[in-house]
Amino acid sequence: MVRLAAIPSKGLAAVSRTGLDRPLTNSAELVVAVPSDEALILGSMQRFSELADVGVQPDMLVTHRGSGGAEVSVGPGTVWIQLALSSPNALVPCEPDRLINRYVRPLLKAITKVGAVAHYFDRDWVSACGSPVAAVSFGHDTITGRALVEAFVSVTTPFAVRDRASFLGKPPRTLRELRVHHEVDAPRLADAIIDAYTAAYGIGELSLDTASEMTLSLAKDFAAGAPDDPRNEPAWSGTREEAIGLVAAGRDRTGRVRVGGELMASRDVMARLESEIAASGGNADKIDHAVDSLAAAGVAMLGVRSLRSIRDVIDDALLVP
Repeated sequence: MVRLAAIPSKGLAAVSRTGLDRPLTNSAELVVAVPSDEALILGSMQRFSELADVGVQPDMLVTHRGSGGAEVSVGPGTVWIQLALSSPNALVPCEPDRLINRYVRPLLKAITKVGAVAHYFDRDWVSACGSPVAAVSFGHDTITGRALVEAFVSVTTPFAVRDRASFLGKPPRTLRELRVHHEVDAPRLADAIIDAYTAAYGIGELSLDTASEMTLSLAKDFAAGAPDDPRNEPAWSGTREEAIGLVAAGRDRTGRVRVGGELMASRDVMARLESEIAASGGNADKIDHAVDSLAAAGVAMLGVRSLRSIRDVIDDALLVP
């Protein structure tokens, strides 16, 4: 377990993006942090154009994280956790597409401990008193087997910047707004989360060497330069509403067709899909075969009822030169 108190949002996002790649000295690493400033953090496959109707201050940091799903707003009233795993089975038996369901349970206990009975209903948020109070997401790679689960809990900083179909009409709330426990604050919840995961899985505090490895990994991320501002990315040319939110496709600034949106899916499988689209020459059968691979055993995906949605947005993207 690594506790990163008052970390800048830029650093939080950078640590998040290393979740599937940084060296692990144990089968699992739990990182718990409270951001020291505000930011809008997009899912790994989102584009800022999805948020055209959301007012974002020009000087606000907008960046990507390592897990999929929809955007989250963070600030000093947010508790962020990342559970980085050597495989989905690192701590408990778990199929890749059940990552959130299996590893969110200690988080539910922690939120309940501070006074708000929490539930998870197989979507991309945690409920307390009938309202979404936290965003949850995962990342996965079938080749390496690596996985991560992330959560952004709203203590006093709202995580949602817009209404989403995934919320099923339920208005998001902060734990403070629920007034279930007046003295709840981010550090207290962070302590409860650490206690809950330690009790569930026997995770102990990592050695200084391991914490140093994380710091070095973060430093390398900064040295390589921050990712391009998502506000500069072109808009998607094809979108469809799905179970959790948008699935989308469109060309990037190099002309390559990318597939993304608010879905969560195995990183390498999505990358392979994009490569096969590029190599298909527009051949419908080849593209169909590539899309069908998303349903293969061992692939993690959440938020898509029908692969037809993905096929349709790819068709839309290919119409744009």
